[in-house]
Amino acid sequence: MLIDSRLEFSDGQALTGSAASTNIVDLGQDRDIGPGRTLYLVLTVDVAADTANGNETYAVALETDSSAAFSSETVLVSRTIAAADLSQGSQHVIPVTLTNERFLRVNYTLGGTTPSVTVNAWLSDQEPQAWRALPDAT
Repeated sequence: MLIDSRLEFSDGQALTGSAASTNIVDLGQDRDIGPGRTLYLVLTVDVAADTANGNETYAVALETDSSAAFSSETVLVSRTIAAADLSQGSQHVIPVTLTNERFLRVNYTLGGTTPSVTVNAWLSDQEPQAWRALPDAT
């Protein structure tokens, strides 16, 4: 799968608490993206989620706003993922609604005693069943 760096929210982002994605996607104007095609928020795990205390919680939300400051964000889609499902190398694919404003970001909400996880997140318009691994560029 090819990943467009302009649609990438997180690249090896280490999380130890709630935070917004490192990157914000600027669509240039308010417009619905991907009409006629389903878009997917893809989350992959580089370093497995901490489950040491058993009370750690992990949630991800794709947000949109007309301002890059995200002062009045709207959640497009959100998902709570069980800590046990956030193992190294796991991939989570979430279909996304097509109504949005100019800016997009991912917001991670972590809770519990010692939550931590390292993730990658991006938008894709490719059907998940058609994905295939390609070697990294050298």
